[in-house]
Amino acid sequence: MPYEVLARKWRPKNFSELLGQDSVRQTLTNALKQNRIYPVLLFTGPRGTGKTSSARILAKNLRCKDQKNLIPCDQCEDCLLIQDSRHLDVIEIDGASNNGVDAVRELRDTVNYMPSTGSWKIYIIDEVHMLSNSAFNALLKTFEEPPDHVLFIMATTERRKIPATVLSRAQRLDFHLLSPQIIKKQLENICKKEKLSIPEEILWIIAKQARGSLRDGQSLLDQVITFCGENLSSEKVTDLLGLSDPHILSQCLQAIIHRREGQMIHVIETLRIKGTEPRMFLQSLIETLSQFLFLKKNPSNCPELVPASKQEIEQIKKEIGGISYENLHFLFDMLLKGERDMAFCYDSQLALEVLLLRFCGAPRLESLVSLNPLAKEEKKTEIHPISSELLSSKSSSPASSDSESDPITSFESPSNSPADVKLSAEEGKPSIDQLVGKDFDERLDFLEFLRKKDKTLTALVENLCLKKKSLNHFYFSVPEKFSYLRNKITEPSFHELLEKQLTEFLKSKERVKIEFLNSQSAEPNLKEEKKIKEKEQLFHQVKNNTFVNEVKDLFEGEIKSVIRNPR
Repeated sequence: MPYEVLARKWRPKNFSELLGQDSVRQTLTNALKQNRIYPVLLFTGPRGTGKTSSARILAKNLRCKDQKNLIPCDQCEDCLLIQDSRHLDVIEIDGASNNGVDAVRELRDTVNYMPSTGSWKIYIIDEVHMLSNSAFNALLKTFEEPPDHVLFIMATTERRKIPATVLSRAQRLDFHLLSPQIIKKQLENICKKEKLSIPEEILWIIAKQARGSLRDGQSLLDQVITFCGENLSSEKVTDLLGLSDPHILSQCLQAIIHRREGQMIHVIETLRIKGTEPRMFLQSLIETLSQFLFLKKNPSNCPELVPASKQEIEQIKKEIGGISYENLHFLFDMLLKGERDMAFCYDSQLALEVLLLRFCGAPRLESLVSLNPLAKEEKKTEIHPISSELLSSKSSSPASSDSESDPITSFESPSNSPADVKLSAEEGKPSIDQLVGKDFDERLDFLEFLRKKDKTLTALVENLCLKKKSLNHFYFSVPEKFSYLRNKITEPSFHELLEKQLTEFLKSKERVKIEFLNSQSAEPNLKEEKKIKEKEQLFHQVKNNTFVNEVKDLFEGEIKSVIRNPR
């Protein structure tokens, strides 16, 4: 008998054997149970994920008379003929070689004929994206109103090439790549049934090289068995598949992590002698270092993220034990940048060698938290955002000193200020007496009060400067850059409206009077004063933070500026 390749021999024969496609299996089984078979199905997904196999399994379930619990018998004539692609009423069409209008016209003419046996006539069109636009257009009417006994199943790896008019007439089922863990487990089952003894390490290499395609993994297993026979070893397998030597890869990673220039030069010489492809070696470095990152971040729960044997995982943990997560992340970023730079270099071998040497001179990064002395005592210190209480805190500087020290926020306080200051009983609003000698926050509170009452008026007032104030008088001036507002703010209606709002805010028994100075002011307006005050408060908050001071003392630095995180 001729040899049957593993990919065909171990092809799934029922939905329970379909691996890694839970959503597709559930949809099709529910459709069979509820008798809700959509007349046009589109199976999309990467190669080797089970699209054509699922189409045949569905056809067997519809044609097999002895199927039980949605499991075909695989012994009747219908099942055997469908499995060998020889059934008269289950027609498999290759879209690549039958992509013209004439082939589609012939298909359309045979659709109306009843099946020779049974109640279903099924068309499986593989690689349907290869059909021409004219062929797709010829099928539109048939797809929209197919006969009751006809089922179309289309399979493709290029969904984007399918016209929208066809997609709207079909029910799409997406097939996904399989994880290395699923592929490795299936390869183990095949080896047991075939009575093959293959080390777990080699199965992991094949599973990772399959790149999510179970058929590719089975084909690679066939190739490895044929090449190596009974003398299997990871070195032979990596050489056969054209992969990077794991021993050289391990030496290179050790040289990168520990910054060993001599060892790195030896690795470069070995790569030249063996003729290793630079891009593939760099890709292997990136994949391995990404596994290091996963294991460093979460060493106790990473079987799904790191496709490797238990021995390999333990070895990786030992290698990364003395390096920080920040350092690994820094090295990973350097690898990604090196991969981008290699695309623009005329000599990829030279680019790889220079990159590897650059790693040996790369700085070592450590976590600031681990360097903080408080971390050794297991104390966690955080930089908290500026609290609302701090932003709304009142300044208590004497009016006499303010008038000399701060030209931005200084005011003249009348000599007849009352000694006793009392808060208004309603909502804690300041009285007119409280404003005397207070130089900043009351005006900002008034802006917030005004913003809730009249946003249009607020847009004008926040562009003015408060020069002086007395018990019942406020003096505003116009900054030079807002001189165009002069005509607006001198209107009597504007005066009356602003006085009314001020009186309501201060809860004064007497109406507040305002007066605008004719001279232009170069001082910041209320909006700018608010930004300046918030910036000063933010700086003082960070400056007084315990963790920031520890870091500053550790590196003997100083705070130059503070910027609020926009998030």
